[in-house]
This record gives sequence, C-alpha cells and structure tokens, in this order.
Amino acid sequence: MDSFVIAGLFLLLFLGLADNQMIAALLPSLVGSLHVSIGVAGLLVAVYSLTAALASFVSGVLSDHYGRKRFLLLGVLLFAASSWVASRSATFHALVLARALTGFAAGMLSTCSITYAADRFEYRVRGRALGLISSAYFAAPILGVPLAAQIADRYGWRRAFLFFAILALVIAALTLSLPKDKLNPQPSSDKLRLAGRAFRSFLVRRDTAAALGIAFLVSGGLVGFLTYVGQWLNGQFGISTRTIGWVFMLGGVVALGSAPAGGIVSDRLGKRSVAIVSNLILALAVALIPLFAWGPWLLVVFSVASMAAAFRQGPLTALITELVPSTQRGSFIALRNIFSQTGIGLAAILGGLLYERHGYGAVTTLCAVMTALVALLLFMHIVEPQAVPEGV
Repeated sequence: MDSFVIAGLFLLLFLGLADNQMIAALLPSLVGSLHVSIGVAGLLVAVYSLTAALASFVSGVLSDHYGRKRFLLLGVLLFAASSWVASRSATFHALVLARALTGFAAGMLSTCSITYAADRFEYRVRGRALGLISSAYFAAPILGVPLAAQIADRYGWRRAFLFFAILALVIAALTLSLPKDKLNPQPSSDKLRLAGRAFRSFLVRRDTAAALGIAFLVSGGLVGFLTYVGQWLNGQFGISTRTIGWVFMLGGVVALGSAPAGGIVSDRLGKRSVAIVSNLILALAVALIPLFAWGPWLLVVFSVASMAAAFRQGPLTALITELVPSTQRGSFIALRNIFSQTGIGLAAILGGLLYERHGYGAVTTLCAVMTALVALLLFMHIVEPQAVPEGV
C-alpha cells in the first residue's frame, strides 16, 4: 500500500476538515466579537457547505476527464488565499465571503482526494486505505481544532485562520509530489454528454440514489450535532473555549484509533454490515448526550459517538465508491458531496433555529434520527459489491 499517497491525501482532507470543524470551537468568540446571534453565525457553516457543494460538482465532473491531481493542487492554493482573507476580515459579511471561498476550495479537496484514492486502491483493500485517509475526519479534532482554539483564546480568532493559510501552503508543496493520475482521452463534447448521462443514471438507480440520501444524512447528522455542542457546553455549563477544544481533542483521539480499525474490520466482515452497526450506535449516543451533566459520563458518551462515527467512515466511503465505474467516479462523488454539503447546510441552519427555540436536545434528536435513517437505507437499498480476487 502506497504510504506516501495515503499521507498526502490524509493531509489534504485534514486541511479542509479541521478548518470547518474549528468553527464549533470558535463560535463563542465569533458571536461575541462580531455581535451576531447563534442563528446568524450558523450561516458561516451553511455558506461554506453550499460553495463546497458547487466546487464538488465542478471538480468532480472535470476530474473524470482531466485528472484529480491538478484540482487538488488548485484547491489547496485557493484554500491558502481564502483563509488569509478570512484572517483579515473586519466584519461578519466579509468573513462570510471569505468562508464561501474557503468552502469552494475545501469542496475540491474533499471530492478529488476521495476519488484519487478510490482510483488507486482496489476494493478488497480500499476499506483499509480509506479508513486511514478518512482518519483525517478525526485527526482534525485532535490537532486542528484544539490548536485553533488555543490560538483564538490567546491571540484572537483571526490568527486561527492565518494558521490554516500557512498550513495550506506547506501541504501544497507536498501535493506536487503525488503520482500523476490517468486521463480520459475522449473529446470535450463527449465528456460533457457522458457526464450528463451519468448524473441522470445516479438519480434513477436505486442503490446510487440511496447512496446520495445516505451522504445527505451522514454529513448533516454529524455536523449538526458537532456545530452546536461547543455553544451548549459554554452556555449550559460555562465551559471555556479552551476546554471545548480539549473535548474535541478527546473525541478525536478515540476516533483516530477507530477509523483505521473500522476499515480493516470492514475488509474482512463486509463494509455494509459494519456501517449499519456503527450508525445505530452513533444514533443512540447522539440522542443521549444532552441528558448528561458536565462530567466523566458525558465525556464517555461523547467518546462512544466519536468512535462510532469514525468506525463507519472507511466502510461507507469504500462501499459508495464501488457503486459506479472509475470513469464515472468523479461525477458520482461530486454529486454525493453536493448532497453531503446540502445536508450540512440545512442541518446547520435548522440546528441553529432549533437550538434557539428548543435547546440542544432538539438538535441532537434531529441528528440522531438522521443517523438512524442511514442504517435503514443501507439495509434496504445497498448490496455489498464483490471484491475482485487478487490476480484476476
């Protein structure tokens, strides 16, 4: 297994994820500094998600024909520039615009890093490979979010965005060394025609349509739960921004060990079954969290939620990327990411409204239901693909 490729894709995915997730830790500081309500501040997540969805569509379709690597490089450079703009923002509107640009860059990174990995690794070992790469989802709370919280706590939230701009430039240099990917030599007119046909087929096939619904529910359920947990801890128990960062780090430590394990286990026991069980455990843990007071038991349940979310990531991604041929994979992952980002945006907006009117318990109820529906769709509409035996 190509360790350098896994490491490079891990860093690219980590960059966008840590940047997005740190908003949960920075939310109390942003609300106070920019003088906006929680509901309005949720627009930062929603706008980020919508532009990421747009970028997924553009980069996914084009990368099927022009290669993934060039879009990874373009995305990481745009990310550096837009993060620097965010660090210079003096008003909420300016920050929203900067986050929209950053979301566009992150959408390119998310789509093309996953499709690059799916193209490079066979299905029989893809659970392990994507489990390792997808551990970026959980390394982000360990490294990026606590560090951003510490920077924001000491120097202000603008310096946190500046840190990510510098980190993006470092990762851009490493991206140049990724191996070249294969290109589709078809004429441009044929490429666009085939992309249109592919999108239509994804929406009418039962399994791919279910996979798109799963993407909507997975991302919306997880991000909706995480976005407002920091504000809940601060408002309900008076927990500081710095401590909130450490809570995310605890969840990330648990998840970071669980993500590779989930991939390895799913390669042996089946990606579909592992994903179903993980989603059911996650739904239960998310529903229980607001029932606990601040203390060890709350941290235990939060850790269980982190473990289940991580355990499902590799199996789900490997399973979904095998539903279509490699020549359509970029387009499919693009459409999947559009559904994913739409789920995030709607969950962020609806979660903000629910939080203000009914409290955090209403937010976690919504997210738990969304997560349980993932398990139902997997059970009813997705069939485990058969891995091709080695040597065939």
